[in-house]
Amino acid sequence: MNDPQQPRLTPIDEWEDEAAAMLDGVEYDTDLGLRMARDAIRVSNGELSDAEFHEKYHEELLAEFGEDERPTKPEGFDDD
Repeated sequence: MNDPQQPRLTPIDEWEDEAAAMLDGVEYDTDLGLRMARDAIRVSNGELSDAEFHEKYHEELLAEFGEDERPTKPEGFDDD
């Protein structure tokens, strides 16, 4: 899962504050967006698989948006 040839993503210290500021006032769950962004970095760094990422947020996305159309759906994933 972790490729030593790939550089690790290290977000700048201020990224969460800037992201929270950008999302301030939107009608959707900003905490969910920030948590997903943190875990997307973990996926990029090989610390979390695409399948784990998909499964971790599937129910919350269904609750928030009524659908989950992300391209990370693992083969055979039962989303019912």
